[in-house]
Amino acid sequence: MISRDEYLKMPLKERFIKLDPEGEARAEELHNNSLVIDLHTHVLIEDFHAFLPRIQRSGVNGLFEAVGAVEEDFALSMSHLGRYMKEIEKHPDFVPALCAQDFLDAKEKGKQAVMFQLEPQSFGRNVDRADIAYGLGIRMALLVFNTRNYVGDGCGERTNAGLSYLGLELVERMNELGMLIDLSHCGIQTTLHAIEASKDPVMFNHVGARVLYPPMKRLKTDEELLALAKKGGIAGVSAIPNQLSGNVEQGIEDMLNHIDYIVKLIGVDHVAIGLDIVFGDHVEYHRRAAKTTFKLDYIGQGLDAPYMYGIESPEEWPNITRGLVARGYSDDEIRNILGGNALRVIKEVVG
Repeated sequence: MISRDEYLKMPLKERFIKLDPEGEARAEELHNNSLVIDLHTHVLIEDFHAFLPRIQRSGVNGLFEAVGAVEEDFALSMSHLGRYMKEIEKHPDFVPALCAQDFLDAKEKGKQAVMFQLEPQSFGRNVDRADIAYGLGIRMALLVFNTRNYVGDGCGERTNAGLSYLGLELVERMNELGMLIDLSHCGIQTTLHAIEASKDPVMFNHVGARVLYPPMKRLKTDEELLALAKKGGIAGVSAIPNQLSGNVEQGIEDMLNHIDYIVKLIGVDHVAIGLDIVFGDHVEYHRRAAKTTFKLDYIGQGLDAPYMYGIESPEEWPNITRGLVARGYSDDEIRNILGGNALRVIKEVVG
């Protein structure tokens, strides 16, 4: 495996899955003409302006940008939200999304729509903060991030207690508001309790299948995935290095393996994409974060692979479409995975 520096020097096309001429044309048409939604992004960062052309080249029409303070500080999280809103207002090709139709309108106009989500959520013990966040533009919130908060247990917690009474109250409030519930970092019982309590479909917006990599607690069990589908929700498959596999060499094929497994388990109508990757060195980011903000061993993550070939940055998004073509998915199935399934749930929950 070549180094990450050598990999990034390769032309973009050389990093992509090879297709025959018919497959090339089909993948290009599908990616350009489908509604493409990434359910979990981290692109509106400090050097957003430098990455702008690469974001646009990704062909993604709708982004769910994560915003929030690691300390779960509500005021700081809302401050970050305000800054992100100002960033997209500076660019005529970006628009904020508050409902499903905003994604369709942006696609028609050749723009990119951004819907904001809280990760981690920072409501603390005050459920009324969900109303404030909604009023300021938040349309999705993660209930728990890895460890325990007032709402419930995270996937990396030493216990598996599930939702608290406050958590039940928050689920009810988010349903009333029309705010999407994300359970990506939640513990198993918290996940199952939230699915049962919610009247609306919920999301795992950046996950994979735990059966394919059992040590990784961030991945979802079959029980959780089946419960999600029964409630009408969707699972967005991620491309986070060292969370889909423990191999030294990891990449787009690992991501496609998780898509294939989840499709076979719960059906193609419940699968989407939520990359959760950055333009920088994601493995180095995790290495630094492990020293300051969260413990990787809580969730069972190593740092074996230096990067993800074929999907190392959001710019390589078209390779997902190519991979789905190569794996034999039909045009309708690919359109649903790329954005159709996400749009359906957004429309049902948010409006």
